[in-house]
Amino acid sequence: MATRQQIRTAIKALVETEFTTVFDYRPSQIFDEDLPCCSIFFEDGETERDFDEEGITDGRLVIESMVRASGNIDAALDEKGALVEAQIKQSNLLSNIVEYISRTGFAYARDPESNSGALSQIFTVHYLDED
Repeated sequence: MATRQQIRTAIKALVETEFTTVFDYRPSQIFDEDLPCCSIFFEDGETERDFDEEGITDGRLVIESMVRASGNIDAALDEKGALVEAQIKQSNLLSNIVEYISRTGFAYARDPESNSGALSQIFTVHYLDED
């Protein structure tokens, strides 16, 4: 299994009790019955290879939490985001799959017409690339 897939699978296992649905990829469509849901995917990364052709990668991982709330959507998103981050901090480097993982940014997206929104938490992940 590719290292990126191992990382996505490990995070999925950490957070799946916090959501109705957890995807270890970015789905093209989300249905109401999936909410609250979470998508775990890499945006990009850079790999440096040494003389032995071993690769060390810094990847940009996004964990996107999506919820529907009739009241304060930001509070609902913040709650899910805090749960995700707490699980990652307690994971012991995803069972030593990665050398480090650290949140480096976030972004909100809100849809006031449907009372839904998303919080994208952006992480830098440093790992030995076995792909």
